[in-house]
Amino acid sequence: MENVLIIDDNVKFAEDLELLLKGSYKIFRAENSFKGIEILKRNHISAVLLDLQLPDIPGLDMLEKIHNDFDALLPVIIITEYDDTEYVVKAMRLGAFDFLSKDFHVDLMKEKIEQALQQKNLKLRVDGLQNNASVTDDTFIFACDEMKNINFEISKLANWDFDVLLVGETGVGKDMVASQIYQRSNRKDKPFIPIPLRSLSESVLESELFGHEKGAFTGADRMKIGKFEAANKGIIYLPEISNLPEAIQLKLLHFMQYKTITRVGHDSRKGELNLDVRLIMATNENLEDLVKNGRMREDFYYRILGVTLKVPPLRDRVEDVIPLSNYFLSKYSAQYNQHNYKFSDEVLEAFRNYEWKGNIRELSNSIKNALSYTNSDVLELKDFPNIVRNKGGKNIEPVFSEDSLEDFLFYKDFETKNKINYFTALLKKVDGKVSLAAKLSGLTTQGFRKIMKQLNID
Repeated sequence: MENVLIIDDNVKFAEDLELLLKGSYKIFRAENSFKGIEILKRNHISAVLLDLQLPDIPGLDMLEKIHNDFDALLPVIIITEYDDTEYVVKAMRLGAFDFLSKDFHVDLMKEKIEQALQQKNLKLRVDGLQNNASVTDDTFIFACDEMKNINFEISKLANWDFDVLLVGETGVGKDMVASQIYQRSNRKDKPFIPIPLRSLSESVLESELFGHEKGAFTGADRMKIGKFEAANKGIIYLPEISNLPEAIQLKLLHFMQYKTITRVGHDSRKGELNLDVRLIMATNENLEDLVKNGRMREDFYYRILGVTLKVPPLRDRVEDVIPLSNYFLSKYSAQYNQHNYKFSDEVLEAFRNYEWKGNIRELSNSIKNALSYTNSDVLELKDFPNIVRNKGGKNIEPVFSEDSLEDFLFYKDFETKNKINYFTALLKKVDGKVSLAAKLSGLTTQGFRKIMKQLNID
């Protein structure tokens, strides 16, 4: 139930208004601005009904104070006996949600309060979603039996409201699985907020997740809504759970147990903020090792381990390789304004036999890279130098044999010969395209040409 504060020096009117609204909201009453301020300090108020004619702080000044000192998004509905157009204009310019005279109908008041709460929730979501990716637009592609089981588990988990841990190597599609759980759940019309933990420094992480109060630290000149508040009724996705510092692990542990949070700089008299947020977490690391190494709290580890879904690597899903390849080819072909690209039979066979250590992400990037350099509608093996170079998981053959000690060269001679072998083989595989060879070797084109000149490679 939402908390609504009535600030009005007309006690009888405030009592009557409380009787009319208390079945729908939890009502707080204040006879003046100072008492209203004390209530705002100690409680999480969702909306304020504010009289303009107050005995201490004028209503318009109180409106400014509410938004400057407490919550810039807190909806304030002005109620007054004086229907003065000048006051209406000033109040709306200062951020009042609406303006009602005291002869309103109770249903109209309830409607205004609900509209105000909806507007605040929308603003919270927009604020919380800033600088965050939303649901992926990729299609969930699979063919193998193991992924069919994963698909079944996703549908089952979507209908439960448990927090979920996704486990799997980098690039296997954990983000896609998280997105599918969300899209199939009853929260699909609510916020889905992925939080890139690795990109946030420890000093700002707590504020980003849980928000902060005005004056909580230097530079906190206004209250900030955190991602958890913005995601209320929806889902938070934490894709790199192993990167959480211990202090955040403790706050998450508390949230998972009690579903409450406190902003940074929280006044303990105010009580905690209750939220309805489901967590989906993911990791590519061995969490047991993190516990042993002291990087993860044992109690946090056991808490997040409750419902776990393991996403298998692509090398164990050979049946998925070609359907995924065709999907990415179609997707990126459209981006290049062409729709007639296709793979040669050699490429498809190489794809099936390749180890794909980088999983789906490596497959996707390989196809995107090939399309950016090819001059043909048919993608050949030469368009995938990384696959050719590492075919079967093997690197370029060494320039020496270990059969005899005489085969070992002076190190400098070996280094030069191995460099020549590497750059010659690479250029051959890319048909002499220096810019592509430079990109694959991690060098600038200028740097690559310089090495070619040093090694007398034509």
